[in-house]
Amino acid sequence: MQKFFFGLIASSLMLMVSGCQQETDPESATVSEPIPLEAQAERTVERCPSFVEGKRNVYWGDLHVHTSLSLDAYAFGTIAGPEDAFAYAKGEPIDLFRKSHQLERPLDFTAVTDHAEWLDLLYICTDPGRAEDPYCTNLRQEKSPLVGGAIFSAYVVPTITQEKPMVTPICKKDPERCEDAAMNQWARSQRAANEANDPCNFTALIGYEWSATPSYSHTHRNLVFKNSNVTRQAIDYIRYPAVSDLWEQLNLQCREDDNCDVIAIPHNTNMGDGVSFDVETENEAELLLRAKYERLVEIHQDKGNSECLAPYGSTDDSDCNFELYLTDHSRPQPADAFSEEAWNASRSTYVRSLLLRGLAAYDKNPEIGNPLQLGIIGSTDTHTATPGRVTEAGWQGEAFSQGNINYMMQRVQFNAGGLVAVWAEENTREAIFAALKRREVYGTSGPRIELKFSARTEGDVLDCSVPDSTDGSIRMGGEFAYASQAPRFQIEVKADRMPLSEIEIVKGAYVNGDVEESVESIWKASEESYSACVNWTDDAFDTGAPAFWYARVKETPVKRWSKVLCEEAGRCDDFPEAVKDIEERAWASPIWYLPKGE
Repeated sequence: MQKFFFGLIASSLMLMVSGCQQETDPESATVSEPIPLEAQAERTVERCPSFVEGKRNVYWGDLHVHTSLSLDAYAFGTIAGPEDAFAYAKGEPIDLFRKSHQLERPLDFTAVTDHAEWLDLLYICTDPGRAEDPYCTNLRQEKSPLVGGAIFSAYVVPTITQEKPMVTPICKKDPERCEDAAMNQWARSQRAANEANDPCNFTALIGYEWSATPSYSHTHRNLVFKNSNVTRQAIDYIRYPAVSDLWEQLNLQCREDDNCDVIAIPHNTNMGDGVSFDVETENEAELLLRAKYERLVEIHQDKGNSECLAPYGSTDDSDCNFELYLTDHSRPQPADAFSEEAWNASRSTYVRSLLLRGLAAYDKNPEIGNPLQLGIIGSTDTHTATPGRVTEAGWQGEAFSQGNINYMMQRVQFNAGGLVAVWAEENTREAIFAALKRREVYGTSGPRIELKFSARTEGDVLDCSVPDSTDGSIRMGGEFAYASQAPRFQIEVKADRMPLSEIEIVKGAYVNGDVEESVESIWKASEESYSACVNWTDDAFDTGAPAFWYARVKETPVKRWSKVLCEEAGRCDDFPEAVKDIEERAWASPIWYLPKGE
């Protein structure tokens, strides 16, 4: 049976035309004339008017956005480009599913991360000076929400899911032309970000996605750059098919001497089938490069939550049952379809398991450091060029759904996606990227919950009643190597639009050759609460055991998008699996204890 990447199912090939079909325009899908290889210079500013030394503000963004430059988005009829995505993030309207959509609350920063693998193909096939090759003609004629699944199966799947990545037929015929096309499309993406970047008001970051999907296992990374000094080419999986190849190319093409810096962000680790994080077998050079670039992980996006997976056979998965999207080699599966081996492999690449594996690797070789010391973010993975479109009540699905309830319910396990928040001194590329790199960031499942998480290992006791009691403390994303006493944590939370319900501390430790994890509820709302501040001491702290802690905040339940949609249509009896309430949440980046030993 044909496997379908991203959970696409055969019924998507037979979708019927609906009145809300997204309009398409092949002539406007890409740039109208070739773009110079030199991207426009970025705008810079000395300091923002709001800048106060040492004072950090929370800024909201989306670091996983696809436009018509991504083949999987184009296949389903997306015609909006990176310029449109940045405009939408700033609050401008966009036409989607034959309706105008606009963010009620614009974002502070965004990165467009189109797939690097097909920049060349889309430039050649869809530019107004397009090739009349049958391969291109079919792509242009068949792309639409109506039959996008067929294009996806014929064009996307063969290139990135085989044992060896496949060069597209159009590029086999003329590799030199494809090289030029990819460079032009990559330059267009850079130019769009540089033109949209507005220091102090909106930060547009340059990025792309390396889309490794060997044997359908989802091991993608988004690459987000510090400034306009970027890799010469958009590094793609077809030419560089191993994660070690990616690290090597980043190390060659993004040099500190050229003022280039980049972060790699894995996503959908819930669909990774246990591969691409081989810290137990990697050599020293690979571990060091991984730690250098892979500093964040995307915990939540529209294809499911990746925080944790319950142990095999567990009868109580309440800790890990939020927006689960279970797949085996990117095919949707019920839990009872997994063997114990497949389940444990899949579980090993969920975020909490990765953090635990990092502790084990650190304990084995502390002089190398922790190769999986990952901060936590959320984003959308939108394929309609609409960053930040995360509200449950207003979500109308992705490009393949056309906003149609029948199509959306075929993928009821998808969700509206998440956001990333950073604590930075100002809204500029330099400040936002610095916060990302030091991991002073957190992710949410959509709401704009304000979250501070800090720790102290010596000195005065943290006290919520004392202003600025966390000054000098270890902030989220930070680490400590010594502690004269058990670490004390402070969690400060301000709700978004729904009251808070619970605050938890998740702890992982490597004790006597084995990993341990625990979840402790440290605060529950006794009445309607929109803010909370809690102090907590880890009385079980072991000075000999590497550990991490992260805070998880939950809101009171709201109607999930699927319940909102079926109620509006009066069709909940047709879709009983859609009738759900969810507790939206936020996850702080961990604080680590990494003892140095004698």
